[in-house]
Amino acid sequence: MDPLLLFDDDDDIEVFELVEFGIPRQIYERADYFHTMDDTTFRRRFRLTKEVVLDILTRIEERLEVPYNLNNSVSPINQLLTTLRLFSTGGHLDAVADFARMHLSTVSRIVPRVSEAIAHLRPNYIQMPRNPDAIRSTQHEFF
Repeated sequence: MDPLLLFDDDDDIEVFELVEFGIPRQIYERADYFHTMDDTTFRRRFRLTKEVVLDILTRIEERLEVPYNLNNSVSPINQLLTTLRLFSTGGHLDAVADFARMHLSTVSRIVPRVSEAIAHLRPNYIQMPRNPDAIRSTQHEFF
């Protein structure tokens, strides 16, 4: 006997199909903001120029690459732009996920990965003074 004949309306059939086959997979059509936005709009949205973003990308891309392209993986440029959007707005992950056209869980995995990759660049750009005179001098300059 066909199990679908046991149900008398469409709602019951939908519930049965969810139980039997699981929740249908969502595939998001991701935006390509790097190529579709003009330079002014891009800078307003991400607070950096396209040239600076490309420079950062070349320095961290190897940390963001996935070894395979299964399950509609997110490209390194989209990972970087998603993280930069969060940094530039100080907003919530769900708002950034909507903007990037990604699921919230995807964005919540991307942001720490990209942040860590950027943080690994720290020794190249941040130099802490080592002796007490240099520390005092830096403090006075900062003040």
